[in-house]
This record gives sequence, C-alpha cells and structure tokens, in this order.
Amino acid sequence: MTPEPQLEDRLRTALGRPPGAAWPDERGAFDRFLRHRNRRGRILAGQAAVVMIIALALAVVTPRLLPGGSVAPVTPPAPGQVLQAPGGGFEVSVPAGWTRNNRMLVGPFGDTGSGVALRPKRRAPDTFVVVSTAILSPTQYPGTEPGGPDPAPAVTADPSTVHLDDAGSPLGRGRRPDGRPYVWQTRLAPGEVAKYAVAWPYQCDPLQACPPTARWRVLLVSGRTPEGPATGERVLRVVRRIVEEARPVTNALPGGAPGAVDLNVRPVPGRWLLGSGGTGQGAWRASVRQGRSEDVFELAFPSRQTRPGMGVHAEDIEPGFLANGELGVLRDCLSWLSPQVGLVSGAVPENVTTVRIELAGRPPITVRAFGHDRPARWAAYVSPRLPRGTRVTRVVGLDGSGRTVAESEHDPYLSHQVCHIFR
Repeated sequence: MTPEPQLEDRLRTALGRPPGAAWPDERGAFDRFLRHRNRRGRILAGQAAVVMIIALALAVVTPRLLPGGSVAPVTPPAPGQVLQAPGGGFEVSVPAGWTRNNRMLVGPFGDTGSGVALRPKRRAPDTFVVVSTAILSPTQYPGTEPGGPDPAPAVTADPSTVHLDDAGSPLGRGRRPDGRPYVWQTRLAPGEVAKYAVAWPYQCDPLQACPPTARWRVLLVSGRTPEGPATGERVLRVVRRIVEEARPVTNALPGGAPGAVDLNVRPVPGRWLLGSGGTGQGAWRASVRQGRSEDVFELAFPSRQTRPGMGVHAEDIEPGFLANGELGVLRDCLSWLSPQVGLVSGAVPENVTTVRIELAGRPPITVRAFGHDRPARWAAYVSPRLPRGTRVTRVVGLDGSGRTVAESEHDPYLSHQVCHIFR
C-alpha cells in the first residue's frame, strides 16, 4: 500500500516549490507579509515610473531636431551641485536653473540607485532630463560597427535589453573628449528632445561572478518637453553637457566598487555558501541564492536538516533596498538547545565589513561580516548566541572606516525578546 503524501509534500507540489527549498518561518509571518507588501508597493511605484519613461521614449517617431549638431554651451553648473548614482557608476553636475526631480523615480529605487532625474527650477510641466543605466543591444552599442554581425545574440534577445527605436534611420555616432563613444537617435517621438547612449561598461569586483551583460552597459541620457523650441533648445543643451561631462565613479572605474550594485545589470544566477559557524547542535551555514528578479538569504542548521526543506530559514532579499543600505534581519530561536538561545542574521552589501547589533539594556555586540571572497554580490553576518529574553533594538552595517552604510529597517518585531512566543 502506497503511503499517503504528507501535507507539506502536497503543498510543495501544488505551489511548485523546488525540492529542498525552505519554508518561511511562522514567527512574525504577518509582519513580514505587511513589510513585503509595503516594499512591493514601493517597487511597483518605481517600476511604473521607469515604464512611463520608456513608453514615452519609444512612442511613434517623427522627424525632430538632430541632437548631434553644434549647440551653444549650457549654463555653467552651480558650484557644489553634484548628484551621484553609486549603483549606476556616474555623477553629474546640476546646471544652474535646474534641480533634482524628486517626484520621479529613476532606475531601481530613485536617485541613490542607478539613475537621476533633473527638471527646470521654473515651472515647466513634463520637462525633464533623465540619466540612468541600461543594457543596450550589442548591435547598437557605441563603437560597434553598424551593419556587422551581432556580437552577443543572447544579450540582444534578453527581454531586459534596451533597443533604441530609430524607425530604420541610422544612429548618430560620436565620441566624448575622454574617448568614450556614444550614439544618439536621429528620429524622436513627439515631445522628445534627445536620446543618447554613452558606453559605460560595468566594472565587476574581481572576486564577484561578472554578468555577461556587464560589457554592454550604457548611460542613457534623454530629455523631453512639450513646450516650444526655446525650451527644447535649453533641454538639449543640458543633455549634451551631461553626455560630454558625466563622470565615472564606483563600478564604472577599473576594479569595481564593493557595495555599488547596479540593479539594471542582472546578476549571474547561482547559489553560494558565504560562511559557516557555531558548534554542535547549533552549527549553521549561511548562503545566498541569486536569481533574475530576487535573491534569497538562507541560514541552515545541519543538525535539523532531517528531511528536504527542514532546518533552513530563508527569506527574500529585495536587492533595491539592500543596495540602498536597508537591512533585513532574520531572527531564529534555537529551541532545540537547552537553554534556548537565539540568532539574528542577514545579508549585507559588500562594502559592510562589520555589523553592530544593538541590545536593550546591554552593550552592543560587533561581529565581522563574511563572504566577501565569494562570487555572490552580497556578504552576510550572523550574531553570536543570544540568551533567551535578549532584546535586539537595531542592526547597523559599518564600512572599513567605521562609517554607517546600512541599518535595519523599521520592524516592530525586531525588539521582541529573543525566542519570544507570538500569541
């Protein structure tokens, strides 16, 4: 007689979970649901803004002003006004009379991610300049010989790859003073003023697995306005100035920059063990799984892995928040030990070298982050064993100079006692 499948096995089959994948822990599950729902709303808001920008850029084309021609220089930038996008690997000077467009999310999660947006200080509805990174079709990449064979068909076919829509017209081509090549569309949609793509390869950290698309990253610089030619000319000058003078930083410089992750460059998928620790029945192994949309942090307890999916606590990493320094914190109660103890753990950006765990009524604990030598784009931390009843109030990530570069998100369950029983 064939035994009836266990409920967990039937659920795993119905939900399509891979064999051995961990189930979420029930402690704080409703709070995690609310947190993920709020995060997802912020993600979708950012994606909607990006979709709107792309939709406007790819509308039906009509002949417009050719932006490759000679134009008068833009108004010099105001001293000290520099915007940097560490994930995008660039910084731009803000021209006088212009300011950051705080209402427009660009790239993953705003100006601290992979893009920035500018608008005139005077009221000019729907007038803006957008600077962000993207993976451009290799057949259109600046410096590629037009009409030649596709140098990377798999990248061209990837749904996330950007294609400049020129309605069959040839792209304009040029070079910056520093030698970087760029291309621009010679036919534009109504309201568009200019759209450029500057070669901006993604420089990977030598210890990371480098995505095959990194070679084809560009800096997209586009401007639009529904107003008349005079405003269009001013927008064009700003675009041209940025194309010529945007400066490479972080991951656009040789050797890359730990912690500066461009989320417009999809990571190499895989699973990597970042480190292990603990002893006896409390031994643990920390790993990261990277995928096309979300990554996962896993903390496994080998002594409890008596069947697939057991003894592993896994939770999604939302890359945009982690790249911007917002830490998620996993809480585990090692209830099988006597006395019971707890652990807090999680993934951190690679520029985090130490983690300070702040406790209520006790001195903070500082631990080393680990996993920087593995191919994953994240590192991790795990606390020492915390006695039952300990209250963790905050987790802070510090770089090599001791500067705070990441900290835990607001989580009302974080300050509950270790091994707290939720009722």
